[in-house]
Amino acid sequence: MRRHRRRTALLATVALLGTAAAWAAAPSGGVAGLRAVPPADCAALGRPAGTGFYEPNAPYADPRDDRADWRLATPEARGLSSARLRAAGAALAGRPGVRSLLVLRGGALVYERYLHGGRRDRSTNVHSASKSMLQALTGIAIARGDLAGPDVPLADALPGYLPAGSPKGAITVRRLLTMTSGLAWTEDRTEHRIAARPDWVRAILDQPYRAGEPFTYSTGNTHVLSAVLQRATGMSTCAFAGRYLFGPLGITPEHWPRDPRGVYAGGFNLYLTPRELAKFGQLYLDGGRWRGRRVVPAATVRQASAVTTPRAGGPYGYAAGWWATTVRGQRVALAWGWGGQYVAVLPGAGLVVSVTQDTRGDPHAVEARELDIRAFLARYVLPALRPGMDTPRG
Repeated sequence: MRRHRRRTALLATVALLGTAAAWAAAPSGGVAGLRAVPPADCAALGRPAGTGFYEPNAPYADPRDDRADWRLATPEARGLSSARLRAAGAALAGRPGVRSLLVLRGGALVYERYLHGGRRDRSTNVHSASKSMLQALTGIAIARGDLAGPDVPLADALPGYLPAGSPKGAITVRRLLTMTSGLAWTEDRTEHRIAARPDWVRAILDQPYRAGEPFTYSTGNTHVLSAVLQRATGMSTCAFAGRYLFGPLGITPEHWPRDPRGVYAGGFNLYLTPRELAKFGQLYLDGGRWRGRRVVPAATVRQASAVTTPRAGGPYGYAAGWWATTVRGQRVALAWGWGGQYVAVLPGAGLVVSVTQDTRGDPHAVEARELDIRAFLARYVLPALRPGMDTPRG
């Protein structure tokens, strides 16, 4: 767990099977029936990484007015206590570095508070929370037929890197997502050696390999997956996300850098606003639908709670990209980014809780102030549920 927290540990979800037929009806420019925002300018977003593997950049301004994207409600209208949620916000106000708290229930935003300089229109590095989004993109690519399936070997997915017959060539997309690739990796150390190489994907694949190795959390795995997606779709990961995931949700990243060979950061260095993070959580709570329209295959969403490594770290299991835990009897699927970026999806309670924290400055200080999300949910959020109220639906 400590290693997971030290840098890019978030939840990435596992996108596996999907129904290609559901996607066949959608035009190539987007998903049928959804009003997509104009795609982000990937050339502008994707400036090559300039500060090594990870980027502690200042917040970026997001000028887009997204008020039309949201349903707003009082906590009481969605079966929650305003007083309890205000207490949750007050508790975070006493924690330096916390930037935002958003709570959604019944498809509506019921509580929103910005702290310590955080703002609705400011995007920050969500770190490994973007691993969950990469999992969604993998599921979309499989459902569309761009990628043959989760068990495609890297020898087929990246033939220029791994020839057929090589042991590493047998590593599959599924193993990248479940962090069981067998490629050696020490999170928050190996990355810095990789960043000195001109081809990050090749450097990752050059790591020592042991077939059948158990869970090893690795941002290297997800960066290789980004390269797989770019080759399979014939588009950059940024452009593919803009067309099939971010566009339909009204998400416009402000920054998403590329490695020296043009591969967009896979599972790290994506800059989003707190509301954009919350949208992604609502998408998964609603089974992959946004405002009633299919965006992510239902099977992909189910994988977010299909634990593949039960004790990946402390009370958390790993579900091929998402972390999973239980709090006061409620199952929690957690997109988790280093330094306290959280998207907690609680299907039994119909809740999405999003928290962001500032990760600039000394990494040890950032880790020391990282919010314990399980304790926060148990002490402040779940007690806000009003007894006798059914879980509302959006």
